[in-house]
Parts: sequence; structure tokens; C-alpha cells
Amino acid sequence: MRDKPLYYYSKASAICLTIIAAGVVTAFLVYTKALLIPLIISIFLYTILAQMTLFLRHKFSFPKWLALTLAILLFVAFFVGVVAFSVNSVGDFLKGADLYRQNLIATVSDLLNRLQGYGIPVDKTVIENYLHDLPVFDWVRNLGGRLFLLLSNFTIILLFMIFFLFGSKNTPPITNPAIKEMLATVSVYLSVKLMASLVTGVLVATVLFSFHVKLALVFALFAFLLNFIPSVGSITAVLLPIPVLFLQFGVSANFFVVLGLLSAIEFVIGNLVEPRFLGEDMDLHPAAVIASLVFWTLVWGAPGAFLSVPLTGSIKIVLSKIKHTRPVAEFLAGRLPH
Repeated sequence: MRDKPLYYYSKASAICLTIIAAGVVTAFLVYTKALLIPLIISIFLYTILAQMTLFLRHKFSFPKWLALTLAILLFVAFFVGVVAFSVNSVGDFLKGADLYRQNLIATVSDLLNRLQGYGIPVDKTVIENYLHDLPVFDWVRNLGGRLFLLLSNFTIILLFMIFFLFGSKNTPPITNPAIKEMLATVSVYLSVKLMASLVTGVLVATVLFSFHVKLALVFALFAFLLNFIPSVGSITAVLLPIPVLFLQFGVSANFFVVLGLLSAIEFVIGNLVEPRFLGEDMDLHPAAVIASLVFWTLVWGAPGAFLSVPLTGSIKIVLSKIKHTRPVAEFLAGRLPH
């Protein structure tokens, strides 16, 4: 009985120290994100390239240097090609900007006339003037600059990856079980996510090109990228093309058909295909996934949203190997510690 107060004091001290440590680590993540984000992305991309290299070596019996070179060239060619085609798509869209603006004004004017016919008072002049000055086309015009900024950040990531790839030759094999499990789990997760995202992007591009939707490649690229964001990514990928669909088709059958096909693709890939192959690899409760998405988005912005699941899964594996933090890992998995 005498040891009971000491026990509770130790528990309270451990909890307080954990909270303080979490705050210090969060502050460190925020203030060093300019360096840590490219570094973490390069580590995750390195795991994907390692899987591609192993595939090429085992499937085609390529020597290691050739398989590695091909994997890097394919990765760089894919990224540069996507950026180039995206900038070209933005240029094509801007050529018809005035026509799309007129279609938008005509559609909204028709809607306002219908509302006035039902006796609903609407000031058409104010709304039409606002539509004339709508900055949406300026936002699209700025997308080319954003893609250029993304390309410059990609250069930093590529430099990190080169150091990892060529430095791995002299690195001794990893023997720590926690690190081995973490790398294996993240590698499987990213590989499956990459394939699912590629399939999603291709299907979205097929649908949009079939209906001659402007910025089809840009929206397909966003569908590919947003598939890495849990839960809200697929919803955002469906909502993004709506303004352009409305500008092109108005409220017509094509508008609803394209929207329905995009929703079906995201639902099937996200709820039927991915769970079948991913299973319980990350061993994270859905509530923990959402919480991690919110936390990493607040800390690192959009890159944090993309990296939230593999980062949280990696942290959970490390926590599960330490006795004092094992209850936290169990909690993240949705299992209440005893």
C-alpha cells in the first residue's frame, strides 16, 4: 500500500514527460519541415525504386546497375512527362477561357430567370458582374507556375534519392527488427498504393478524354496524387472537375454521366480493390488514420496529408517495440491496452 502513491506519481510523471516530448517533437517537425519533407518523400520514393529494381532484376535478369538506372529513368521520365502535358493542358484550357466564361454566364442567367419566374427576387446585374470578374481562370493560369515550383522541389528530392541509391552500396544490411519491419510494411503499402493510384489515374483519364473534358490530364494527375490521401482524397478527386464540367456541359446528361463514372471509379478502387491487397498491413484503426491525417496536415500541410498513413504506421511499429510506448501502439491499432 505504501508503494501505491509512488506508482501513481511515476505514471503521472511519465504521462507529463510524454506530452512535453510530443510538443517538442511537433515543434521540431514544424520548424524543420523545409528539410524534412523532401527527405521523408525521398526515403519513401527510394523504397518504391528499390521494389522496381528488384522486379526488373528478377523478371528480366538485369544486372543491378542496369535495373537501377532503368528504374530512375522511368521515374524521372514519368514525372517530367506529366508536368509537361499538364502545362500544355492548362494552355489549351486558357485558349477557350472566354467561351467558358460566356457559357457560365448564360447558364447562371437562365437559372436566375427561372428563379424570378417563381417569384424569387434576384439581382441579376450584381451576379453577372461578379461572374465577369471571376478569378477562377487566373487560378488556372497560376497552375503552370505551381507546377514549375513542384519541379524545383522535385530536384531536391531527386538529389536525396541519388545519395540514398549510391550510398546503399557501402551500407551494411539492416539487422534491427523494428527498422526491417517498418521498411517492409511501408514498402508494401506504397507499392500497392502506387499501383492503385496509377490505375485510378488511367481510368479517370480514359473517362475524361472520352468525353473531351478540358484539363483531363491535370484532373487525372490529381486523381493519381489524391489517392494517397486517405478518406478525403477520393472525395476531393471527384469534386475537382465539377467546375470545368459545368463550364463545358452545363447541367446536362454528360455532366452527370461523367460525375457518376468518376465516383464509381473512386469507390471501387478505394473500397473494394485496395482493401483486398492492403489488408491490415498498417494495422491502424480508421479513427487513427483520420486523426493522423488531421495532425500531419496541420504540421506539414499538403505533403503531410500524403504522408500521414506511412508516417503514422512507421511510428506505430517503432512504438510497439518499446515497452513503455507499446500501449500507445495498441491504441493506434484500435486495441485498448490492458
